Amino acid sequence: MIRVEKRSLNTAGRCSSAPSAAGRCPQAPRRPGPHGPRPPGPTELSAPGTGHSPGQPGCTQRGATLFAHTTAEAAESPLHPQQGREGEDGRALLPEAADTPCQPRPSATRAVPRRSQRQTGLHRAPRPTSAPAPPECPLCGEAAGRELQEHVRARHGHLLGAPGSDTGDGEQLYECPMCSLTCTDIRILEEHVDLHLEEHSFSEGENIRDLELAQQLQTEEDERQRSEEEKREREEFKKLQRQYGLDNSGGFKQQFLKNMEREVDRGRMQPFEYHKRKADIMESLASGIDDGKTKTSGVIEALCTYYQNESKDVRRVWLSAGVDHFHSSLGDRGWGCGYRNFQMLLSSLLQNSFYNDCLRASLTRSMIHLKYGCYTTGTYRERVRDTTLIPSIPKIQSMIEDAWREGFDPHGASHFNNRLHGSKAWIGACEIYSLLTSLRIKCQIIDFHKPTGPMGTHPHLFEWILHYYSKDNEGGAKVVCTSKPPIYLQHQGHSRTVVGIEEKNNKSLCLLLFDPGCSSQQMQKLLKQNSDGTGLRLLRKFVGSLKEKQYQIVAVDGVLSLEEKAARCRASQVLTSEKIP
Repeated sequence: MIRVEKRSLNTAGRCSSAPSAAGRCPQAPRRPGPHGPRPPGPTELSAPGTGHSPGQPGCTQRGATLFAHTTAEAAESPLHPQQGREGEDGRALLPEAADTPCQPRPSATRAVPRRSQRQTGLHRAPRPTSAPAPPECPLCGEAAGRELQEHVRARHGHLLGAPGSDTGDGEQLYECPMCSLTCTDIRILEEHVDLHLEEHSFSEGENIRDLELAQQLQTEEDERQRSEEEKREREEFKKLQRQYGLDNSGGFKQQFLKNMEREVDRGRMQPFEYHKRKADIMESLASGIDDGKTKTSGVIEALCTYYQNESKDVRRVWLSAGVDHFHSSLGDRGWGCGYRNFQMLLSSLLQNSFYNDCLRASLTRSMIHLKYGCYTTGTYRERVRDTTLIPSIPKIQSMIEDAWREGFDPHGASHFNNRLHGSKAWIGACEIYSLLTSLRIKCQIIDFHKPTGPMGTHPHLFEWILHYYSKDNEGGAKVVCTSKPPIYLQHQGHSRTVVGIEEKNNKSLCLLLFDPGCSSQQMQKLLKQNSDGTGLRLLRKFVGSLKEKQYQIVAVDGVLSLEEKAARCRASQVLTSEKIP
């Protein structure tokens, strides 16, 4: 038989041997072990405030489990001989929870029968089968590997075998170096420490498994976020493709026919008109010549007359050479502004004898070549020779592709996969430059890459255009009708054509712009200009009206020889522009 002596511990680890007058233990200072008090750590078996074991209201569950197990196997520990004097039957002191009232110490000891592990229902925690990292010693922190118990016995045996204090009745006490639990038998203490080490090794393995699980969850979350990001990027890219006409949804012809069918469904177009316009558009597409349904001529001449007779607030005005206005149609609405502005610029160049001879030869060869690759005779050939050769939008797309095949702007060509015809692709200043240069028209790109005035304005842009129109026309006339071609003006999302500039009486400047977004009906009002000049509101743009971050212009300035054209083709391998400022 083994005698067990109960002592009471409060939540701070202090012990008491006698009850107070109220029936509770007074809190006394904690008795230090042989090497001083142990600092709190994650390996303590019983923490303050834990629940009590069934049947033992004065003990923590872990303490009861531990000593019920160690009492049964105390005699099997071969590590150290017994040190100090034990009780009469070698029983250890069993702590109770500090928050329960202490019972008076009985005068006679109570015999406790020996129990096996099966009877008590208590089992040792299983050792982890494998651990990615060697467990550390809970006493010194060194990596001990599989020999943790041997390490503790070899390096810290003095803690296990250190003599404790006397109980006062002749029994020697031994304190656990890991949880400060007190025993009267050194073998029980050794077994108790072994359980500490096993629990520490098991917790190390659990921590590693928790870390692996956390890493796996984080990896899955990263993959999910990456997948969502890729999906969002694909959707945004498809949206941009649709916006810029690169989604393979058809080109000018498909959009024109689809919009006409919609007009018929809504009752805005009669069926006979639908078939007539369809026949006209098919002929235009086959010939490559614009049908002229969106053209308005004579606007520059009307402006010249107006400024000479009216407009008291204008000090001087400079106008470009004659130019026809082209607006968007059912086939290019929403994406065709660049092509329409090229048609405006080309119409002015063809009316100028300096550029006409250079352009007509190449355009005639291109225009009279029909869809099936044969030449026509008779009426159609005469029509081509006698009219202004303004190519249709699909034909302009083919002409840009021809310029790319000659070697102009390979980087720009790769952006469109060397294909424009049959698409709704937007074009800009670079494509206009390549096309004009391939037609032997000398031009340059000027890049106003940042605002140069207050509130995001571009006064340098207005000054440059004023110099462009006035440098060869320094006369004192109020209205100057120059021979200068119009200027292609590009900004993000839209383009227009500059046909003149006003200088007000207060020296402020105002541009005159042809916008493809203005319909023929609106432009016709300029031909019937009244005295108040309200129709000019469609054309006038002051400095405060142009506040885009960047503007690019393409300005024509002569004709190229064949050698100069070849040189510019080689230089366009890396297309550059003149930046202002």
